[in-house]
Amino acid sequence: MDYKEIKHLLDLYLEGNTNLSEEENLRLFFKSTKELPPEWESFRSFFGYYDQAKLERYPQEITKRKSLFRPWMAAASLVAIVLSLQFYSSSLNALSTDQMDAQIAFDQFKDNMKKVSSLLNKGAKQVSYLDYWNETTQKLIK
Repeated sequence: MDYKEIKHLLDLYLEGNTNLSEEENLRLFFKSTKELPPEWESFRSFFGYYDQAKLERYPQEITKRKSLFRPWMAAASLVAIVLSLQFYSSSLNALSTDQMDAQIAFDQFKDNMKKVSSLLNKGAKQVSYLDYWNETTQKLIK
């Protein structure tokens, strides 16, 4: 094959318009030709990859690993979860009266702070109207 025909086939290949026989001709050309133009050297390794990939073989059968998860492990984890939940709930019930009073006071404090916050937000809205009024009067004065 001459270089003009190969150049034409490469252009077709890069556009995706070649058939299998033309691609096979390109593979054979790059495999058999020793001297190539510098801009085609990358195509040599590209088309040579297919020949190398054909030689790779994969094992026919993949061996299964033994399952690490056994039924007794599920039962043990369930027992651990139940025991930890019981321990946690018993520790919550063991609060002293001082701690209960402190918890009630803290909850009341949170509710009061939410009310104060909502009232401050209403006041901030009303002040924003004053800012708007101030800007418009400044424009009229100028």
